[in-house]
Amino acid sequence: MSFNKTKTDLQVALAKWLARRRLATQMRMGRVLGRLFYYLPNSRKRIARTNIGICFPQLTTQQAKSLLKANMLSTGQGVMEMLAALWAEDDQVVDHFEVVGLEHLNQAIKIGQGCLLLSCHTTSIEWGIRGLNQLLKAQQIPVGHMLARQHNNKLLEAHLEAARLSFVEKLIDKKNIRSLLASVKSGHPVYYAPDQNFSYQVEFAPFFDRPAATTIGTYKLAKKGVKVIPWFCFRTGPCQWRVEVLPEMKQLSELSEIDATTTINQLFETQIKQYPEQYLWVHRRFKNQPEGFENPYH
Repeated sequence: MSFNKTKTDLQVALAKWLARRRLATQMRMGRVLGRLFYYLPNSRKRIARTNIGICFPQLTTQQAKSLLKANMLSTGQGVMEMLAALWAEDDQVVDHFEVVGLEHLNQAIKIGQGCLLLSCHTTSIEWGIRGLNQLLKAQQIPVGHMLARQHNNKLLEAHLEAARLSFVEKLIDKKNIRSLLASVKSGHPVYYAPDQNFSYQVEFAPFFDRPAATTIGTYKLAKKGVKVIPWFCFRTGPCQWRVEVLPEMKQLSELSEIDATTTINQLFETQIKQYPEQYLWVHRRFKNQPEGFENPYH
């Protein structure tokens, strides 16, 4: 048995143990972790501070500091939410979600075709996927499949894949468009979060008034006839989450690439502004920039 396998197995065993504590306990541990993120020097906090400065220039120094601290706390809770999504027992999920707008999803898939469930990376996104899928399964609606990037540690990836397949049924590599379309054709929604920095097939669409490398993948799928249904998950209480499904973005395929990507980014902005501390600001969203703009993370 290799050292790497032993280390990975121990880490996963600890993660499973944490994920099976009471949700209130997990959220308290998440806030403790978030405080460590905030008070200890680390690159992710510096990235979040930079992003908040770019996206909320109107904030005073104290307001920006308060938002950064709240975001680090939420990021710590997000770690625990991800563990819960992967390994919590089913009875830990029940009664912790308020789901609104499900009729929009029902309407989109009632003719037997699936759709794209479009969202951005809130700190609760994977926990929200599990919560929404549990409701879909209970109502005998096809559960959403999930696009996922593979982890570099293949031993850990095997554990993650096994856990995710228990609630999404099918994982799709982010570059495997054929598999994504097969899921849609079979009547399944597919969870898709295209709000991270991309280096290929992009438009530099504004995101909080700053050019952001935004994939044109959503637009291309809409042009192929795939219905695009936005959904978002935010934490609304100590152990309560709200999942909201919005109406289909019917006009997306009729726009130009730049107008479509701008429309999507504006949708994300509107949602993020409701709970700005719950967005994944620790990601280098503005790493790739058009000519005339510098990488702000140097």
